[in-house]
Amino acid sequence: MASGPVERARLLRETCEFVLGRGVVDLSLSELARGIGSNNRMLLYHFGSLDGLLAAAVDEILGGTALLDRLGAVLTGEGTTAERVAAAWRHIADPARRPHLQLFFARFGMAADVPGRHPEFLAQTRERWVEVVAGALRGDATVVRPDDTAMAIVALWRGLQMLLICGTPPAEVEAAHERAVAALLPG
Repeated sequence: MASGPVERARLLRETCEFVLGRGVVDLSLSELARGIGSNNRMLLYHFGSLDGLLAAAVDEILGGTALLDRLGAVLTGEGTTAERVAAAWRHIADPARRPHLQLFFARFGMAADVPGRHPEFLAQTRERWVEVVAGALRGDATVVRPDDTAMAIVALWRGLQMLLICGTPPAEVEAAHERAVAALLPG
């Protein structure tokens, strides 16, 4: 039985595939171990706890900073601020990312249920996205309160992500995004 970094990477990869298909709500360590062909002891050896393993898997699946890095690039690219915000939303709302959105909100629900157990996840969710958007808005002199506007945009995105997960037709969600961004950002 392997127990080094190669085995840890394999277990993490298998966990990522498993949770994208199954989800994380009410997932037990035993169910996960069986589902990926391992055992509780090996998972605990490599990750310390189910929470540790799920946190590593969520980070891996959601790309750590990859999505935020991409959003930062889109938000500081070509076009007006409104065009860049719209492009960032299209990137987030891409149907290929739907399982990732579902996983994010499942993990968020678990963290919100017991905030003391997941402070890093909640801090990232609260701060990192807003800072990326605010950083891009600060470069536009027409945006009077970039930090407040960034928080409103991230809140808009979170709400619209929930609507997509709930099955609202994407065209309706896109139209709502356009109307809200028009109200938030100058011409």
